[in-house]
This record gives sequence, structure tokens and C-alpha cells, in this order.
Amino acid sequence: MHKIAQKGWSEGIFKAYDVRGIYPAEINEDAAYKIARAFARYLRIGIKEKENLKIVVSADARESSPALKEAFMDGLLDEGAEIVDAGLTTTPMHYFILNKTEADGGAMITASHNPPEFNGVKLSKKFAVSIGAGSGMEEIKNDAIRGIFQNLENRGSIVKKDFSDEYIEFLTEHFPHLKFYIAKFAASEKVPGESFDFDGDRVMFSDENGKAVPGDIITALLARKYAKPGEKIIYDVPSSRTVKEEIEAAGGVAIESRVGHSFIKALMKKENAVFGGELSGHYYFRDFFYSDSGIFAALAVLDLMKAAKKSLSELVKPLARYYKSEEINFEIKDKEKIIDKVAAYFKDAKISYLDGVKIEYPDPADGGASWWFNLRSSNTEDLVRLNIEADSPELLEEKKNLLSKLLAE
Repeated sequence: MHKIAQKGWSEGIFKAYDVRGIYPAEINEDAAYKIARAFARYLRIGIKEKENLKIVVSADARESSPALKEAFMDGLLDEGAEIVDAGLTTTPMHYFILNKTEADGGAMITASHNPPEFNGVKLSKKFAVSIGAGSGMEEIKNDAIRGIFQNLENRGSIVKKDFSDEYIEFLTEHFPHLKFYIAKFAASEKVPGESFDFDGDRVMFSDENGKAVPGDIITALLARKYAKPGEKIIYDVPSSRTVKEEIEAAGGVAIESRVGHSFIKALMKKENAVFGGELSGHYYFRDFFYSDSGIFAALAVLDLMKAAKKSLSELVKPLARYYKSEEINFEIKDKEKIIDKVAAYFKDAKISYLDGVKIEYPDPADGGASWWFNLRSSNTEDLVRLNIEADSPELLEEKKNLLSKLLAE
């Protein structure tokens, strides 16, 4: 039974896409226990009262993960849940197990790309459907903060299982050359660099010369593999227009989305999209339960290189046809006010409010240069994030200076 009670933790750990904070100041065992109970109660809505919940629980390799995992499972047990303890996994492997076991929900103890002093939990419904803002997070937050739970007569149970063999078999079914790639890495042959975040759901690429390849350029590259006539592909608002062009050139249907895995996963499933990509290095696949997987993306890129018999730098060279800034952050308190102000300044442009504001100036009839930018609020900090792309480096620098001035006023 859970013995840590009334220990302080922050209500601010509930984010748009997950639960996350510094351990133990902001998130601790008491928070994990109460969130678990609230999570189980939320999942039970719509399920027959006498039917036991089956919930998969996994954790990453952070030092604080075992303690949080134990407290989380303690909360689930007190809610009478049947727990599948999958041990140490990546987030993509967790999603695989959640679908493999046909569980009612899953909890991955992780803080994803955050530094080691952070920890948290990613919550999912059946079939690895993400829980986030507008899709259950508020209900779980309110229930956990209240912390009032009914004592049930029957406690739950735990079954521990290692799913490594099934996961490798699953990957091999989709990527028959898996063992070949492993052998290449083992021999330290010159291959592209692939850097995964702490829980393995995100991957960043660099070519064989060590040059970083932006996430949206990888999305454009993978669109060549997955875009078939009529197939839908999702991309996020800050991505280069190269992505849309590549999708449509292959006969695919390009669908723009808000930034964030909970939004893109939901849209992937709704549209039955074959593939989706984010500038941040998250890549989503219909063949991976409409979820994001760093290893799936890495293997897909290796497949393209093998088929084309080209290096990564050769494959991405024709895709880098525009000039794009890195994401630029501005510290601003009144974020909505500044976004409205910037939008009003560019009132003659094509404007979209899908995620923050996106301003586009298409190619004029006389052949002059075109450019666009996206300005959106951070979900967790007093920041606005700016991405700009232009047809020339001079135009990019000019517009970057203009926008910096507007945001400083």
C-alpha cells in the first residue's frame, strides 16, 4: 500500500501532452500514486463496472523512474487494475506493448527529452491514443489534485513480462534488413548519425559528414517513401514548404496540423494517414499504430538509402531548396497580445490561425521572392516561438530583423 501522503508537489506538472516536472520538488511518489488512481478512474468511464482494467506500465532509465513507477502501480492496484509490468522500455516499445496486449490504457514513466532531474508520465488510452489537453488531461488533473478516492474491496494484480523478442520480431517484419543495419553499425561503417531522446520516441539525424539534417527535411524525405496517390500525410505548421511540395509531387494529400504529439496522433487516426512528421523530430506511422517511433523513422531512412544506393547527404541535397531559420524563442508575458499585434501588421498576407499565426506571402506574378513565418505560444513557458522561411538568404535575414523588431516593441 502507498504510505507517502500529503507530500507537496506542483499542480503545474500537468502539461498539454503529458505530466512532467522536476523530481522530487515538483513531481514525487505521492503525485504518481494519485495520478494513477485518477487515471484508472478516468479509463473506467464507459467500461462495465465489474470488468477489470488492464493497464501497461513501463519506465525509462532515469534514476527516479523506479520509485515513481512503484508508486504509480500502487495507485493502480488500489483501483483494482490488472497491471502488465513491462519493465524498462522506450516509449515506442511501450506503445507496441499497449497494442499487443490490447490493454485499456498505458502509463510510460518518462520526461522524454527533458534533463535527468525531470521525470513524469505519458498517459494513453486503448490502442495508444494519447491523453492530453482536451482529451482527458483536465479530468485526471482535477481528480488527482482533490485526492479523494474510494477504498475498493479487491486490490489489483501485477504480471511482469519482457516483450523484447516480440518487439524485435515486429520490427523485422516491417524492416527485413534490420539485421543488416545492425551489422553495419557494429562494424562502425560510415552511416548517418541518429540521436534519440531519453525515451526513444524522437530522433534527430546528421549525415555521414556530421551535418545536422532538420526534422522537416527528414519528413520531406520520408514522404517519398510513403506518399502514394491518395495517401494522406500529416506535417506540422512550422515545417518547410518543401514537405507539402514533396507530398503533392508524389500524388499524396498533405494535411497541416498543430504542433504536438497528441494532436498529430489523433489526426493521423482520424484521417487514416500513412505517415506524419514534426519539425521537432517526431515521426508517426500508420504501421506503428498511428504513433511516433524514433526507431521506425531511423530504419525507414536506412531503407531509402539502401534502395537508392546514396548517402543521406545526397538524398537530402535537393530538398534543402529554401532558406529557413532555426526556431527562435522570445520571452514574452502577454503572448496572445503580441501574436495579434504581429498578425495585424501583416494584414495583406495569407493568414492561418491553426497554431498561433502563420503568415504567407506566395510568389508574386513578377517572379519575386516569397516567404512565410509561424509565430506560436509555448504551452509551458512565457515564450513565443518563431520559424521563418524564404527563397533567399537575404530575404530571410531581412524578415528575421523585421520580426525581431516587432516582437521587441
